Parts: sequence; structure tokens; C-alpha cells
Amino acid sequence: MANSAAATIDAIEETCTRIDGVCSRLDETGWHRPTALPAWDVHDVVAHLGSLEAMFLGREEPAHQALATGHVRNPLGALNENLVDRRREWSGAQVLEEFRETTVLRIEQLRGLDEDELDREILALSGRMMPQRDFLGVRLWDFFIHELDICAALELPPPLDTVAGRRVLDEMLRLVPRAAAKAGASDGAVVRLDISEPLRRSLTVRVEGGKGNTIEPTTAGEVTLHLRASPAAFLSVGAGRRDPTQAVTAGEIEVAGDPELAGAILTRVNVVP
Repeated sequence: MANSAAATIDAIEETCTRIDGVCSRLDETGWHRPTALPAWDVHDVVAHLGSLEAMFLGREEPAHQALATGHVRNPLGALNENLVDRRREWSGAQVLEEFRETTVLRIEQLRGLDEDELDREILALSGRMMPQRDFLGVRLWDFFIHELDICAALELPPPLDTVAGRRVLDEMLRLVPRAAAKAGASDGAVVRLDISEPLRRSLTVRVEGGKGNTIEPTTAGEVTLHLRASPAAFLSVGAGRRDPTQAVTAGEIEVAGDPELAGAILTRVNVVP
């Protein structure tokens, strides 16, 4: 019988299948196309995903220390860089083989978890404890955002209208009310965000008492700040792949109102380390 996290596990599996399909067609030039991540190419992104799944499966990882780099700013970044750097001498085919094997085994393992195991608190990569079921949601974000990285590097259309795409976008939108308050929007300010096709969404937020609250557009009154973006542009900014100010200046995100406040809100939506 499927467990209650089956929808999340299915979405992870679908994302892995798409990554596998794209990367199975790459030559070595394609594997080494740079991504939006500092110093990481497509090869590194897939190595990152496969190596973490190997770690979650309990596989022993030989000790390895990557050279110091400016983009590593915390222990999680150092862990990821060490795992990726050890695999940089591997061919693309070898990296894909590990990714394919470990994700298949990990999905099988996750499908076998019972409800008590899903509720069990584990130490997440961020260093804090969280229930296993919540951590699976974090892993879905990681897989999907990195799928976007791969597609952008290879100049392929992003897989937006998918289970993972819709879920990550909706969860990212739920960060906007708090971001509006933290960005310094004044009490009474109304912020509206419209996302275009293929994932049309609309969100209106009023800041009151230093907190952002989602409200119905019909009760909003005058909108203080109005942002319009494609889902790809919003996801790119929200995942830290695109500087918000640059996205606003370039017209990738249209702003009616204070562009500095818009940039501050979009910066605070990003929770990707």
C-alpha cells in the first residue's frame, strides 16, 4: 500500500526520469555546459544529485577535500562541493549511471516507509531536525530547481507545467506575504503578484502590524506595488538563480511601484541555500 507521501515521491520520480532523459542524450560538450550556479556545469549538478542520494542510501563516501572556492559559504556548501569535486574526473556516463542507480533505489526505499517512519524526525542537510515527510518536500525542491538549471544550461524549455513545477511554484508563492513584511513594506501597503501562463497565478498581500497577510483582490483597495512575471522568471529569482534587481531592470519582472521594494521582496522569497 502506498504511504501518505506517495504524491511527493511520485513527483520526485517524475523529475528524475526527465533529468535522465535529457542527460542520456548528452555528449561530453553538453555535460560541461555551465549552469547558473557558480563553478558548476551540468556534470556537477547531476553529480550533486546522485551523490546525495548515495549518501541517503548509506553508501560509504571516500574522504575527499575540494580546494577552497569563494562560492562555498557554509558547511552544507562544503559537503556538496566535496561530493561533486570527487566526481569531476568521472565521465558524463559514469555520473549519470550513479544518478540513475541511486535515485531508483532511493525511490524504492521511500515507497516502503510507513507512517511512523515518515513522521520520524531526521537531521536535514540544513542542520535542523524535521520529519522525514517534510524533508521529502525539500528534496523535491532540490531535484526540480536543479532540473531547471540543467534545462537553462542546455537552452531547453523549462518543465513548468508538471507536478513538481506547479507544487514548487505554489509553495514559493506562499513565501511572499512574509517576504513583503520583512522587506520593509509599510503598514497598509498592498502587494499584488501576477504569474502568467502556463501556470497562471495571482496573489494579493496586505501588510498589517508588521505582518503580511493574503487577502482577496476585491478587498485590496489601491495596490501599492504590482509585480508581473512569467513562472520561469519568478522561479529563477525565487531560487536565487537570477538577481532580482537585474530581473526587474531587464523587464523580466514588470513592476508598477517602487522597484527597490520589489527587489527586496523577491530577495526574501529565496530560501534556496
